[in-house]
Amino acid sequence: MLDFGIIAEEETEDYTTKFLNELVPGEEISGVVVVGEFKTLPMGKREVAEFYVIITDHKNRLKWVCEFITPYHPETDNIYGEKGGLFYNFIDSLTHVVNKTSENWQDNYSVNFNQFRKTVNEYITHVTIKTVQPVNSDAKSVNLEILKAEYKRGSKKKVPITIYDLAEQDPIILMGYARLRSKGDRITVKNIAFELKSLLDDVKITEDAYRQALIKLKTVEKGD
Repeated sequence: MLDFGIIAEEETEDYTTKFLNELVPGEEISGVVVVGEFKTLPMGKREVAEFYVIITDHKNRLKWVCEFITPYHPETDNIYGEKGGLFYNFIDSLTHVVNKTSENWQDNYSVNFNQFRKTVNEYITHVTIKTVQPVNSDAKSVNLEILKAEYKRGSKKKVPITIYDLAEQDPIILMGYARLRSKGDRITVKNIAFELKSLLDDVKITEDAYRQALIKLKTVEKGD
């Protein structure tokens, strides 16, 4: 008998699916979290990223499908969370719970989507989320605030110790690092910041990417 890869039928249970716009402020949802892949959509003269975060409560057979639409920067493959928005609240509360940062840690967030998705899907195992009233009165859904998150040990990102470590993690800083190395110049935090300003002046990176890179450079303990 030839094996054509046919899988025996398994007994499956139906899940009730709810969407973000069905939730009202004050509710709590809890379950396994998964971040899906994103796709880009045209919006005026620029693109935005659309992706879904799915929370699955296996015990009560419930699934919440949460749609996120964020500004997208193709030159860095980053998505952007503006203060008060859906993605801002989600990532700010998640890093607050997991990394013990202060609330409203940054004014806005520029996030590498692939790293964000990989970390959540590989290391964050279960979340409890509270729905909160959005700041924008025109918003079509509630905001999401992470109250609790269970994650695998050893999953926390190490703080970069050297400029080289940081450049390996950030494509914008890597651009400045590579330019210095190709010219044979000394690689320091100050010199990389100068190269990043040149990239900004040449319109090769955005103002937001430049600002976020400078913030990250401050985390290097022995840069100069």
